[in-house]
Amino acid sequence: MINLWRLVRNGLARLRRSPEYVAMEISGSLPEFDQPVSFLRRRLAPSPPPTSIERLRTRLDAILDDGRPRGVLLRVRSLDVSWTALEEVRSELARFRARGGRVVVYLTDPDTRAYYLACAADEIYATPVSTVNVVGLRTRVNFLRDALTRVGIEAEVVAVSPYKSAGDTFVRNDFSHESREQVERLLDRRFAELINAVADGRKMKPDEVRERIDGAPHTAQEAISRGLLDGACYEDELPERLGAGDDRARISEWDVARGVLRVPYRRRARKAVGLVSLSGAIVRGKSRRLPVPLPFLGGEQAGDESVVAALRVAEKNRRVASVLFHVDSRGGDALASDLIWREVERIRAKKPVVVLMGEAAASGGYYVSAAADHIVARANTITGSIGVIIIRSTAANLYGKLGVNPVAVERGDHAGFLDPSYAPTAEEIASLTGQLLFIYDEFKDRVGKGRDMSLQEVEDIAGGRVWTGREALEHGLVDEIGGYRSALSRAWELAEIGEKAPESVVRISPARNVRPAPEEPAAEAVAVVKEVLALARTTRVWALSAYETDGD
Repeated sequence: MINLWRLVRNGLARLRRSPEYVAMEISGSLPEFDQPVSFLRRRLAPSPPPTSIERLRTRLDAILDDGRPRGVLLRVRSLDVSWTALEEVRSELARFRARGGRVVVYLTDPDTRAYYLACAADEIYATPVSTVNVVGLRTRVNFLRDALTRVGIEAEVVAVSPYKSAGDTFVRNDFSHESREQVERLLDRRFAELINAVADGRKMKPDEVRERIDGAPHTAQEAISRGLLDGACYEDELPERLGAGDDRARISEWDVARGVLRVPYRRRARKAVGLVSLSGAIVRGKSRRLPVPLPFLGGEQAGDESVVAALRVAEKNRRVASVLFHVDSRGGDALASDLIWREVERIRAKKPVVVLMGEAAASGGYYVSAAADHIVARANTITGSIGVIIIRSTAANLYGKLGVNPVAVERGDHAGFLDPSYAPTAEEIASLTGQLLFIYDEFKDRVGKGRDMSLQEVEDIAGGRVWTGREALEHGLVDEIGGYRSALSRAWELAEIGEKAPESVVRISPARNVRPAPEEPAAEAVAVVKEVLALARTTRVWALSAYETDGD
């Protein structure tokens, strides 16, 4: 029935004139996949969800399948997006161009990220009065030790090595030697990636690109003279720019163009790849997107119960022959990470598991990936950070400033072991260190077995050291540099799926109530406050990577 409808639709589409260019906007956070919007978010932010890479990929494929449009016009503006997302979009645009499509990018006041993306195009235009802010990369970390001291809070951080620096923001005022060395190395790698992308896209030498970056920002006319832009014009002038001779190019927005594009016929695939996603800080309990970001953990949380439930749905689904496990996480709770790791290890005995790493799959994010059959990382992925930390907060000075006199009656020598109202003793720190080293050894053991490495080989690249995707490939932590299509192809191959079509991918998520109870939004907001307070007074083992090393 579906294919009959498509037959009629395609017949009508042949009678209608297709545009020469299909226009689309790329803006905002550009998530990997389309994401459901919660009841609370619809009320607080009724604007439509941002365009995802998944949706962009589908649209580009639809234009190629039709074959009549010459290409796409991408309006790039207000990007708040990860480097791996840009890397994935660039690869999709390269594929589109390799199959005969033309890509034109129109920029509005571009920054470094927008320009990095634009260099994957055939032509780049900008508004006449725009400023091309291709100024390079920069990482800034806000160290909190003095701020915490002023309010009477101190933190004791126990880490496996100086490279495991996720807790440094609480106990230092500057980078440690090891942390600075690591941040600079990662930034150097990302800067080299930027240089190479611009050089390749604009047919320049790397030294010429560095000269343009060091001389930025540029006016639009300066950018044209320096080879960074192909032209400057207003958006209404683009049809004339992209036309041939006196003929103006026909440009249609996607919502209009989709009505005249022919669509491929669907096939029922007997076997499928089950797509499971883990995104955000790994925590105990259920996954959720918080209306207010949590300190230390951010706004999106991947709960072990939800992720395990999704993996089990994939396991029990008879049609699912392999699992594509998308991991985008700097880590989180070590116990929650271990429970997810166990599920991956158990399921791979029945069905192949392929991991696709996002912006980060580090610390706990790498922990849950280690048992997979095959790991695909992007060149810009931040991964590794094999190690754990314990943060033990002390609020004794805060109690004093508030005039609170905590008095406890105890039974048991260590009944107040984690009480933040007093500083930990040397004996208690030794006990925490023992717990830390035990979990660290377990982490290394998981990696060694999953990656077929000796414990010494793991130790040489562990200790909290963070790697880019390319470095991780050199060290044997991942199997391939690629993106979604590479990971999906490997999942198809391991499952021996012949019907390689979009219909052979099944999005899997744990069952949940579609319609929340009236009190749920308020309960979620209250839970944010409770969780902040809980983090301040509890001591857990964290498999969490260092602060983000993202360039501006």
